[in-house]
Amino acid sequence: MGFRMSIGGWRYIAASVIGTSHEKTGGACQDANDCQIYALPAGEEALLAVVADGAGSAVCGGEGAAKACRALVGLMKKHFASGRTVDQVTRDTVGSWISSIQLVLEEEAIAVSRERREFACTILGLLIGESHAACLQIGDGAIVLADSEEHVYGHVFWPDRGEYANTTHFVTEDDASEHLQFASINRRVMEAALFTDGLQAIALNYQQQIAHEPFFKGLFAPLRTAEDGCAHELSESLAAFLSSPRVNEKTDDDKTLVLASRIDPSLPQPAV
Repeated sequence: MGFRMSIGGWRYIAASVIGTSHEKTGGACQDANDCQIYALPAGEEALLAVVADGAGSAVCGGEGAAKACRALVGLMKKHFASGRTVDQVTRDTVGSWISSIQLVLEEEAIAVSRERREFACTILGLLIGESHAACLQIGDGAIVLADSEEHVYGHVFWPDRGEYANTTHFVTEDDASEHLQFASINRRVMEAALFTDGLQAIALNYQQQIAHEPFFKGLFAPLRTAEDGCAHELSESLAAFLSSPRVNEKTDDDKTLVLASRIDPSLPQPAV
């Protein structure tokens, strides 16, 4: 049975946690995320969310992921500050953002006498306005959305794998623009999730190539009744869940998950 949704304020949680494989070797978490609410001139709000996963083979992959996230959010804000809207984000817009991120990583590499490829990372970005959304992705991981028509979680792009097993594409590659996936969505998105490849085995149903709905329904339920903005305690709970044996027995990789909802908590909620 469906239910009616209306716009509330955005609430979000986010966590990046180290995988057991990196813990065993004394490594650090190479994932990163950034999620913010941007106030638009007309009084509306836009949600900006980004996640990145540093390449395991890259010496500075974690630093690359963190810098790529900060750079992309900055470019999104610059887009809005210039008076443009979510529906004016095009593939060319996003292509220029990727070039700018590459320049940021190039400059950082030069500053520490390294190559740009040593800062290799995937990147996933999402902007959501009142009635439009824009999604971009290079590499694996996934973006999952639910809109106001039906409470169904659907992935935007299937994770992009490389030519060989356990490989993917990175924003630092010279031909990154050829692997850029972009979608402009002309509908009201009510809930969104972004995650890195460490959660793919749990969050996606590979047999049917769909999002694993029970995973998302359970995690979104407490977020819908949180106060607007970042729900810090729930973010801590999310980090604890991602680090739990229940999750670690299914994946030993670093894990990042960002969840955002603007479903009005005063309305009847669907059964979990």
